[in-house]
Amino acid sequence: MKEPNCERTIAMIGNKWILMIVNEFNMRKEPLRFNSLLKILSPVSSKTLSIKLKELVKYNILEKKIISMDPIITTYELTEKGKDLAVLFNSMAKWGKKWQKQ
Repeated sequence: MKEPNCERTIAMIGNKWILMIVNEFNMRKEPLRFNSLLKILSPVSSKTLSIKLKELVKYNILEKKIISMDPIITTYELTEKGKDLAVLFNSMAKWGKKWQKQ
């Protein structure tokens, strides 16, 4: 049986840390390195961040780019698929602002 679209979306991004990670990229609109994300998203653990970044790369929401091999420097950035999520995050932000006092 085919999975409904909303359930498929929730399966991909319906985790607190995945939402927080994608939202950071949506707001900053620039590539970020692992340690930068770790500081921004404190108190996320490095293990959790690593796992969630791998999931986002697997779902083609983020792209991992190797900038240098010695030392190894990598960055992550939103793919076109990830950028399409901006509409969802903008709607969530508007909804939160509208209903924050209730």
